[in-house]
Amino acid sequence: MTNVSIAVAPKRFEQPGSISVDQLRTIVQDSHLNFLVGAGTPSAFFGMLGDIEDALTTIARRDDVTDDSKAIARASIQGYFFDKVILPNTELLKPTPNSEANAVLRSYAIFGQTLNRILLRRRSTLLSKKVNLFTTNIDLVFEVAFERLGVGFNDGFSGKIRPTFDLGSLSSLQYRSGVRYEHLSEIPTFDLYKLHGSIGWELLDDPTTTSDIVFDPRLSTVAATLTALDELRLELIPINTRDDVDAEKLLAQAEKMVRSNKIATFTHAYDRLVIVNPEKQKFATTVLIETYYELIRRFANELEKENSALFVMGFSFRDEHLRKLIVRAARTNPTLQIIVFCYNLADRAAYEKLIPELDVPNGNILYVTPPPPADDADDDDVVHFDLDTVVTQYFAPLIPESTRGPDGQIELIFKTDDSGTA
Repeated sequence: MTNVSIAVAPKRFEQPGSISVDQLRTIVQDSHLNFLVGAGTPSAFFGMLGDIEDALTTIARRDDVTDDSKAIARASIQGYFFDKVILPNTELLKPTPNSEANAVLRSYAIFGQTLNRILLRRRSTLLSKKVNLFTTNIDLVFEVAFERLGVGFNDGFSGKIRPTFDLGSLSSLQYRSGVRYEHLSEIPTFDLYKLHGSIGWELLDDPTTTSDIVFDPRLSTVAATLTALDELRLELIPINTRDDVDAEKLLAQAEKMVRSNKIATFTHAYDRLVIVNPEKQKFATTVLIETYYELIRRFANELEKENSALFVMGFSFRDEHLRKLIVRAARTNPTLQIIVFCYNLADRAAYEKLIPELDVPNGNILYVTPPPPADDADDDDVVHFDLDTVVTQYFAPLIPESTRGPDGQIELIFKTDDSGTA
């Protein structure tokens, strides 16, 4: 085992589109804390996928091609998505993950430990020591990293033998009782909301209901889907890079192919995954399925609270239903503060195009961007706001000096493999 160290960067990035330590400290100390984490945050491990959403939507809407061609093209994209986003989770669950998996787990662990230390020393007694983590990601990085770290988090599952999803278990606080004196101390808690489901969720019995969602630690549904995909691979269109995710090209290739009977087996297995697929129709899926609807309702409720803060990382705002929800909350709740950490300047431009300034009359959305690169800067000198940089530059400096003795400290240990690799 080893302690996770928090490295504070030696300098601050102060320029338009930034936020000072004092400003951020005030927000963190005096607000209900919420984070929205999107696919861009763990992308170093899972990779960037290209515009899968638009490709799948285009394929579904094409009426001038055969159903067989659509099925081949769609299954090819789903196979690519499975390989890039779903299958790598099996590496995270290994007793000794590889170096790439350990790197992303370490980043999330440092993020969790940093917030934990901030909450431990939060001066306000009116606000709970709780953070809501909302994510559209279906991976298990949060669960694995936080469990190895030892931080208190609630993913909505209750029970030991067969953990069952129960939204009623969220929004609870945790306290620790003193051994010698009858005093209670609140300990930091993280509530994890998987807005688009998770590959660790399993539906029992009727797949049209969410009354029996259980946690699947062995990823049996993923294994069944992999088996079906491996049987089908040679009869799909190869997709090797994000540039290959092109609906028109895929449909053109599919028209020259014969639909395999194995596609139905793969599609059936894939549809058993409890996830919202990356396509325009996903909002219909969200509102039709009770659990997804309730998760989004919880997200909306948190944004409507007075003096709430939402920190956004790695989220593209292309999820139309979530973008509209965030904009509506910003318009109707002037006490809501939304801080968007942009990976680069191009991302900020894309966000501002999706959310025009006139749509947010309260001016309560702040885009925090890295400094523009110098004209002669090398690639290594260009700053990007990935998770590690955001934590070290903005959140780690917020950890106040402790005023308590060693007996008042609560340290989190990040468990590693026997070699000592974090």
